[in-house]
Amino acid sequence: MAKYAYARVLQKGQSLNKQLQAFSRFGIPKDNVFVDDKSGMREAYGNLIQMLKKGDLLVIKTLNALNDGYENISSDWVRITDVIGADICIIDMPALDTRAGEDRKVIVAAVTQVLNYCAEKEKTQSALQAKGIESAKQRGVKFGRPPTEYSEEFIEAARRFKSGEITMKQALVLTGMKQSSFYYHIHRLEQTSMI
Repeated sequence: MAKYAYARVLQKGQSLNKQLQAFSRFGIPKDNVFVDDKSGMREAYGNLIQMLKKGDLLVIKTLNALNDGYENISSDWVRITDVIGADICIIDMPALDTRAGEDRKVIVAAVTQVLNYCAEKEKTQSALQAKGIESAKQRGVKFGRPPTEYSEEFIEAARRFKSGEITMKQALVLTGMKQSSFYYHIHRLEQTSMI
């Protein structure tokens, strides 16, 4: 029986230190710790799955380290526990440890059912949300930031700058903006054909 651990960045800018520190008490060889350190990447996970064998142990810190969304988590759970036959230990959820001997089948089945239920609820919620958004759009509800309204003074300064009548410095004085903001808003005006 081999021991493996898997950690991944769950959101941009997240540190993996807590996940990696949690693995230390399991005596997992460094070569058996797989890490996807960029949000959305799953290359290390794919390599890990190819190495897992029946009777092996996979340690993860949290359930959502397996994947995003309950449907994907459920699929990975079944793949690891049923298809491959490896055990999973979730550090933050000790009750989901499948190494429970005689109770392994019960735990695997119960977790699979709960994950499938959550996946179905997630799908229903997404469908209802999409339906609600579509209904709101049909009623004329606008989503997102309201469009920026530009003053006549700004439009005139932008037009004069674009035509070469005034310098950037003069345009910034007239509008009271920083150069980056001025360029951003000129670009927006160009897209709306206002200048």
